[in-house]
Amino acid sequence: MNRIRLFMEEYEKLSGIGYAHIEPWIALIAARKLSADGISESEKKLLVNEIKRSLLS
Repeated sequence: MNRIRLFMEEYEKLSGIGYAHIEPWIALIAARKLSADGISESEKKLLVNEIKRSLLS
């Protein structure tokens, strides 16, 4: 299971908002995060992969 799924499981437990409500926004949030200063190359790869996954599904 990837990091985002783990995060979303915990987020849903705490907020009551399910992944289905958040999923349409993940690519946008990941794209925004790519423009942030100070993110590592490994985090950039994870974000790009998540954007691709989101757009291709």
